[in-house]
Amino acid sequence: MLRGSKLLLPLLTLLAFAGPARAASQDVSPPASEWRGYCSAYVAALDGKSEVSDLDVTYCLGMTKGLLNGLRIGAQIGALSFGSRLAVRYSLDADEVFKLFQQQDPARILGICSPPTLNAADYVRAVLAHLEKNPADRQRPIGEVFFEGLQATWPCN
Repeated sequence: MLRGSKLLLPLLTLLAFAGPARAASQDVSPPASEWRGYCSAYVAALDGKSEVSDLDVTYCLGMTKGLLNGLRIGAQIGALSFGSRLAVRYSLDADEVFKLFQQQDPARILGICSPPTLNAADYVRAVLAHLEKNPADRQRPIGEVFFEGLQATWPCN
């Protein structure tokens, strides 16, 4: 029975996010306050201050890792798109331009230069600290606030 309940949690999490389709013009990113609630509970549990439900951990880590991967992949796609535009506009060798852009660190493209040894909890703590300093951001989409919090915490020189 324990194995079945562990398999059920990811499915329940997916169902929690599933809902009626939204119009294309609406932002589908939840507000930062929602992410903050789950992730504050997760950090409190890490610090030994409280118990945490599996759903809180699943939501917090799932959203956090999804946001991190989205930023990384988005930076790579953006760089390749920009490289393509440069190659066409200035009649450059497209293969050479793509090689140069693929060698770029996605984090530097984003302006987020965090240490390579960080784990998901470190990113959660950084964004939570950013939200504490900027409480008005809690109603903004978490995707935007997450990006800004990481840039503020680990800017590139």
